[in-house]
Amino acid sequence: MASITTEELLAHTQWLESGGKAGRKIDETGMNLAGAALNDLNLAKGQFVGTTFTKANLAGTNLSGADFSGANLDSANLSGADLSGADLGGVSLRHANLSHANVRGADLSGANLEGANLTSADFTNADLIAANLNGTVQTGMIHTGAILADTQGLK
Repeated sequence: MASITTEELLAHTQWLESGGKAGRKIDETGMNLAGAALNDLNLAKGQFVGTTFTKANLAGTNLSGADFSGANLDSANLSGADLSGADLGGVSLRHANLSHANVRGADLSGANLEGANLTSADFTNADLIAANLNGTVQTGMIHTGAILADTQGLK
């Protein structure tokens, strides 16, 4: 099973702390990180285009501003994760756990969240245009100011 190396994490932390002047932004484009344990990390602004995170543990991870274009996060654990401002447009999050996640201002247009756990997730000002929320648990979900045109399954 692939994972993100300690060296990659250190370089990314340095990149974040230096405002991009040192280190290296994490780029896992097209990687298979299915089942990886990536919880409680700082992966803010990372590149995860087309990356597979099926059944990965990303609980409590800072993924704010990250690019997940074309990624697969089916059955991933994103409980308590920070996805604020992330690009999740068109991604698959089927049966993912987003309970208590911060998804404020994220782009989830066309995303498939079918069967996901959205308990107490904060989607304030998120773009949910044409997103599929069918069969999701929405108890305590916040969607104040969210763009909801053509959103399916919103309760």
